[in-house]
Amino acid sequence: MKRAVFIFAMACLAISALFAQAPAAAPASLPVLPGVDVTVLVENMAGDPSLLGEWGLAFLVETGKHRILFDAGGGRTLLENARAMKVDLAKLDAVVVSHGHFDHTGGLEKALDFSGPVDLFIHPAAFAPRYFKGRERVLREENGISRDVLRGKSRGFRETTGPTLVGEGVMVTGEVPRTTAYEDTGVGGFIFLDQDLKTPDLVPDDQAIFFRVPEGVVVLLGCAHAGVVNTARYVMKLTGADRIHAVMGGTHLLSASPQRMEATIEAFRAMGIERILLGHCTGVNSYAQLAAAFPGRCAWPPTGAKIHFGGK
Repeated sequence: MKRAVFIFAMACLAISALFAQAPAAAPASLPVLPGVDVTVLVENMAGDPSLLGEWGLAFLVETGKHRILFDAGGGRTLLENARAMKVDLAKLDAVVVSHGHFDHTGGLEKALDFSGPVDLFIHPAAFAPRYFKGRERVLREENGISRDVLRGKSRGFRETTGPTLVGEGVMVTGEVPRTTAYEDTGVGGFIFLDQDLKTPDLVPDDQAIFFRVPEGVVVLLGCAHAGVVNTARYVMKLTGADRIHAVMGGTHLLSASPQRMEATIEAFRAMGIERILLGHCTGVNSYAQLAAAFPGRCAWPPTGAKIHFGGK
């Protein structure tokens, strides 16, 4: 009898743990946030002489209740820019990592050291070793992160593979289904998961943040290696929205073909995207095509920009 009770108790504990760790499903009734501010802490270009640009991306997302750091740039400018902008990174509630490439994770440990323990959301594949061909030999990409180190520096360590609640009204997508035929997902074939350079890095860890304001749903992108259209459509599916109000961030359209750009523009039109705020890995030529297709709706916010979503 005691053995049966013990087995039953252990089974109950296992089931409870399973549900406790399961990612939250994104409800179609994702609450409407009255206003959200997104501050660009790291970008390729700086908008002020007192700030620094670097190849990377980092946003501070402020909802009024939560302060969330989305990515941490390449590691050389995050803390310096935050200090110059008088942005206090010691009062963060959460950190979300879009994917495990160096230009988004390089400043992560520094940010956590500065902020103290916070909730960290990262896909498990972000820790996978990645390799590329150097001039004389195969090199390993140094993204500056370690699972054990980050776990030790976090208050809550969440490995996100599906939609997960970050803070009230803010979610991370987890893995994004790749359904379009024209989006060249991954890294374009120059980063690999093995030292023989035979397994291309398709960046399964790519994920985005999304929230809803009175004007509609907003999607924040790190690099959109899963495809910007795939990502926006997935967020529409998760939220039940019939359109997207805004997309902001990197889109990895840097080397997009004319066919892909044409299809992307048509998809943006179909999704009714009103604000197109791009940067980082979008590419100047691709940005120019989008700006021409959507006059008055596109911008490239530099380091130092503060973008408001929602009612004033």
